[in-house]
Amino acid sequence: MTPASARRAILLSGVILVGGLWIAPSIPSSFVLPASVVWYLALAVLARAGYRVLAAWMPRAVAGLLVLLALTAPVLLTAVPASTSLSAQLPCRRNWGWLPTWLLRSSPMASVTLTVGGPPVKVCYGQPALHGRTMIGGPRVPFGRLWRTGANEPTTIISSIPLAIAGVVVPAGRTALYTVPGPETWEIILNRSTAQWGIESEYTDAVKAQEIGRAIVPSETSEANFERLSFTAGDNQLILAWGTTRVRIPISAASR
Repeated sequence: MTPASARRAILLSGVILVGGLWIAPSIPSSFVLPASVVWYLALAVLARAGYRVLAAWMPRAVAGLLVLLALTAPVLLTAVPASTSLSAQLPCRRNWGWLPTWLLRSSPMASVTLTVGGPPVKVCYGQPALHGRTMIGGPRVPFGRLWRTGANEPTTIISSIPLAIAGVVVPAGRTALYTVPGPETWEIILNRSTAQWGIESEYTDAVKAQEIGRAIVPSETSEANFERLSFTAGDNQLILAWGTTRVRIPISAASR
């Protein structure tokens, strides 16, 4: 590979990689796997071309190490266990032991940070979209059934202090948030297990055994319509919004 061809490969593969991440939220689920294969092929081309360019300026071993670090850094930053205070500052953790984690995501990862009278509290979640469908109360998120309350990994609340969430005292650490939606009220489920995949079928008896508690909160309807599931910070509240549904989950520092 000549320097000129290496530069062309870096440019083309870079465009594919950035473009893939940009269009991923719009990719139909049936195209996620082939699109992911193309994306990883572009990543391999970029890594090879990058190595060739670096190897022309430094020892090959050093060039290979730099390329390896660049490839593994996103995984390491979102996989290596860290203290809860540090986790609140790092990118949201991904459950790399599950195959879907490695694919392009039509439901991108998002987060919101709350201040509840102490260190920041971070909420990590996947953002599914409506795409013209009725989700909450429809066939995909029916009333009266367990819902992962997001997409991909479980929606996770990260706090270095104990919290009171809808009246349930939750110890410091990582806590998964599940719900059972209803037309007027929602059941909030708080669970210590966060390593499973978020899909409801993975809420096994072993996972259920790690529940911290459940609570009931009211839901409401708004004129504003949210295309993607969103969590926002309110006044001592975590506010879920999707479609025209709003659910306000009280959250505060727990009494010590």
